Amino acid sequence: MKRTIAAFAVFASAAAMTTPAVAMEQELTMLEAAVTNALTGIGMDVDVQSLTISQLAIIRSVLSSDDNDDQKANRIEAIISR
Repeated sequence: MKRTIAAFAVFASAAAMTTPAVAMEQELTMLEAAVTNALTGIGMDVDVQSLTISQLAIIRSVLSSDDNDDQKANRIEAIISR
């Protein structure tokens, strides 16, 4: 009985640690997809998988600003070149 409880505890711990990692990966994929779609909308072709999470977040912020597309593109090019 003690072994069964110990085995269950180990399994439960492993399952609990996996869930946040999967959620983070899904969120990153969604962020990459959103940025890719928005960049395509303003005529930019960027490999978003080569960008850091920080760059993606900043670009997402720029894309939702009130700037015109040329201003957005200039700001995004500056972010990517960092």
